[in-house]
Amino acid sequence: MLKTLVVGGAAALVLMTSPAVADGMPGRGPVPIVACCAAPIWTGAYVGVGVGGAFATRDRSAKEIFEDTTGRTVTPLWGDHDGRSRAFGTVTLGYDQQFGGPWVAGVFVDYDFGNRNDRSRPGDLVDVADVRLSQKDGHAWSIGGRLGILSSPSTLLFISTGWTRVSTDADLSFVFNGTERNFSVNRDRDGWFVGAGIETKLGWLGSGFSLRGEYRFTRLNDDHRSFTLEEGVDSNRRLEFDRDIDVHTVRAVLVYKFGPREQPAPVK
Repeated sequence: MLKTLVVGGAAALVLMTSPAVADGMPGRGPVPIVACCAAPIWTGAYVGVGVGGAFATRDRSAKEIFEDTTGRTVTPLWGDHDGRSRAFGTVTLGYDQQFGGPWVAGVFVDYDFGNRNDRSRPGDLVDVADVRLSQKDGHAWSIGGRLGILSSPSTLLFISTGWTRVSTDADLSFVFNGTERNFSVNRDRDGWFVGAGIETKLGWLGSGFSLRGEYRFTRLNDDHRSFTLEEGVDSNRRLEFDRDIDVHTVRAVLVYKFGPREQPAPVK
């Protein structure tokens, strides 16, 4: 009896796998890819607002220069190094393009706002007394690009670089030969920056929001000022001030992306 059942089962398997039977039965095609979840889309335009902090280091120096028919005499007067910090607000506009899988490249424009007033008295400079220097740093524009790689579908690690322009107002006053002199210089200073940061999509489904944190190092062009004290037919006497500034900034920005925000992430 057992032998009969075994033989019958084997015969049934042979018949089920034969071409004639298989043609009449539904075939097993490729297993369909099922989308179980959504992955963020990084391509698109965006706008963001945020806050930040800046720390600037300054190297300042002054010298007196006297020139006549006999030659040129340079007298160093003073030099110092200091730092100062301030808070600022920022607005950003940009566009990102995702390519090659995990890579993201983009361009952006930033506007930073927030004034900082600074006053100092370097001291008397030989024949120049009661020196007073005040400066106000205003807004700043930045135009740059960034390149990043996705450490996960919702988190981007990136580096950035670009050009920046900072608005500064400076006032200098001193007494020379019993007469007070006043100079006002309003000037936009250009420079460049490099940075690195992280951006992560927030968990609000379909919201389009992300949070970005970034550090930047900015080097502004050297600032050179010259003020004439005395000028004759064959001679010239003047003060020259030099100032170098480096700026370290950190910023946190809430970003909103326009357009499609998610795409199906297939299960492989």
